Amino acid sequence: MSFDEATIMAYVDGECDEVTVNRIEKAMETDPALARRIEQAQSLRNKLSAHYAPVAEEAVPDRLAAMLNASAASNIDSSFTARKAEQEESKQRRRSMGIAQWGAMAATLALGVVVGQYGMGGGSDAPFAQQDGALVASGPLEDALETQLASAQPDDSDYRIGLTFRAKTGSICRSFTGEAVSGIGCRDGQQWKMVSTLPGGNESDYRQASSSAVNAIAAEMMADAPADAEAERKLLESGWE
Repeated sequence: MSFDEATIMAYVDGECDEVTVNRIEKAMETDPALARRIEQAQSLRNKLSAHYAPVAEEAVPDRLAAMLNASAASNIDSSFTARKAEQEESKQRRRSMGIAQWGAMAATLALGVVVGQYGMGGGSDAPFAQQDGALVASGPLEDALETQLASAQPDDSDYRIGLTFRAKTGSICRSFTGEAVSGIGCRDGQQWKMVSTLPGGNESDYRQASSSAVNAIAAEMMADAPADAEAERKLLESGWE
């Protein structure tokens, strides 16, 4: 019996129902490969928890908390959830997030790291700026989202573009990963508005987990399949419309 990554992640996070838990644990008794996959997922979850817990306990500055609350009020994920059947959507969301849930819970931490390193003044190196109460891409992150193709990325880019897709709201959105922060930005007028931010990381384990979390959130937002190289190029040429 095989289980997909979302189910395994949900099991590790304690999000599975009792029937699924019993099925997984029974299968582990005769499937060493499955047991190893779950052990690796649990190990990664523990490492992430140990890595971020001390910082997460620090108080969030009032100015940053207010900005996050304002941004959350227009979060795409919330509007998407409201359009779905509440019970089924809640279950599916838990399954799709799995271990990636650490990233969503650490969004404040991710911004705290960025604010501590760059500030929020929209300087040349700052990835974010505040515009009308919303968090928007700035500096090198804005350049990457605006001009960088996932199919032809420079080796020296500070940010790596992942998926380009049209959200259920109709906006074009792009995922990205970076050393300090990862997330998803959606085109809003002439800006890239942040709808999700997660911690980045230097070590490959953290970077991989961050990328998986971003992909899980993107999957929830997509109206259709992500753009291939040709479709992505045409969107760039059209100004991301």
